[in-house]
Amino acid sequence: MAAGRQAGKLDHLRRDRAFYLTIAPFLLIFVVFSVFPVLFSFYLGFNQWDGFSDAKWVGLENYIRALRDPVFQKAIGNTVYLWFWSSVVTIALALGLAVLINEHVAFGKSYFRMVFLLPLLVAPAIAAIVLRLFFSSNGGLVNLLVGAVSGTPSYFDWLGSEFWIKPLVALLVVWRWTGWYIIIFMAALQSIPRDIYEAARMDGVSRWGIFLRITVPLLLPAIAFAAITATLGGLQMFDEPYVLTQGLGGTNNAATTLGMYLFATAFTQLNFGVGSAVSWYIFAAVVIMTLLYRAGQRRLQGASS
Repeated sequence: MAAGRQAGKLDHLRRDRAFYLTIAPFLLIFVVFSVFPVLFSFYLGFNQWDGFSDAKWVGLENYIRALRDPVFQKAIGNTVYLWFWSSVVTIALALGLAVLINEHVAFGKSYFRMVFLLPLLVAPAIAAIVLRLFFSSNGGLVNLLVGAVSGTPSYFDWLGSEFWIKPLVALLVVWRWTGWYIIIFMAALQSIPRDIYEAARMDGVSRWGIFLRITVPLLLPAIAFAAITATLGGLQMFDEPYVLTQGLGGTNNAATTLGMYLFATAFTQLNFGVGSAVSWYIFAAVVIMTLLYRAGQRRLQGASS
């Protein structure tokens, strides 16, 4: 009986051999470049390794060492700040613009989608250069405007300020990603039946009431998707603060994020053990926030229904 089942499996493999040969390259690439790095980083999190010498088992020392590092603690605060404000402003701005375009633009909606998506096509380095032109301490457009208004020349170092560097990074994130979320919200808005809006208007519901009682509840799945996506990007933020601070993290690490701390620890200090531990801290934070979003979404959907 067992021999018969074994023969049947062999016949099945021979019959579908072409299929398995077709997907084999993808599976090989997936294992080499996705599965293996994840498993190897988990292993490195418990070892001290500089990339050259033999790995040395240290247990949880890398995780404890990261938590005790003042720069890591500051990177946590910076990451939370940048994630929260950039996500809130980006999603709120994208939702408002998507509603305005959907309601008040009769023709050329594709044009607006393209225009708002253009910043995402600009490389972060180029975007940072443009932002530096505005906020440079010497000859920046913002300082020139402040000087023209006040009557005295202004040479304020916006990018060197511990306070202002984080809002500037958040501004860069908002500028780059608002268009992406506009497309998401516009697609969700166009799936809402127009009859619902017409019935609400006939019942005398105001525009603000329609937005709060109809549009927002029906957009909850899209808003949850946008929030989860913004969280995934925000907790792993690297490009914008790195290029805007030229990889230095700003004055007194004022804009150093967890992603920048991971990069500096692993690839500058060659401490891959601590870097791997930080990567798993980031992974845990992403998982926890995603679960919280999903739980909140289910509760809101249950309350609305």
